[in-house]
Amino acid sequence: MTNVIIIFIHLLAAGVALGSLIYCLLVYLPVVEKNISERDENSPSYKILDLLAPATFASILILIGSGVYFLLENYSAQVGLKPGYYNLFGIKMLFVALAFFPSMYVTFSLRIQIADLDLNPGNKKLVAKTLKKMIGLSRMTLWMLVITLFLGIWLARY
Repeated sequence: MTNVIIIFIHLLAAGVALGSLIYCLLVYLPVVEKNISERDENSPSYKILDLLAPATFASILILIGSGVYFLLENYSAQVGLKPGYYNLFGIKMLFVALAFFPSMYVTFSLRIQIADLDLNPGNKKLVAKTLKKMIGLSRMTLWMLVITLFLGIWLARY
């Protein structure tokens, strides 16, 4: 029963992370960007990225936590795995790290540069460049999570 709950939490976090990234980056932002000539701290682009970054980061943390817990809970069942499982698992963990660190950077560094414009008015000229960097790193996070998802599906076949 515990495995079912862990897997459900893992899949739910993956769905939230991928679903929110896909919707925001591939559906919402292209429509909003057509009508806006300039990006600033009040633009819909920043508002959605301000909500997206922490949600994605929390989902990735839940993915990592539930995955590690599942591995620790089922360590005795890993004896009969096919050769090459751990090689593929290592590649998957590389892509997890490539999704985790940009998400952390967007959440805790880039988002803060725009959020504290009252305290640092000099950052106002950096808003457009920072938003562009946030969108680019969020797209990178999306692709890393998609690759991780496919590697996870492949590993489930072992």
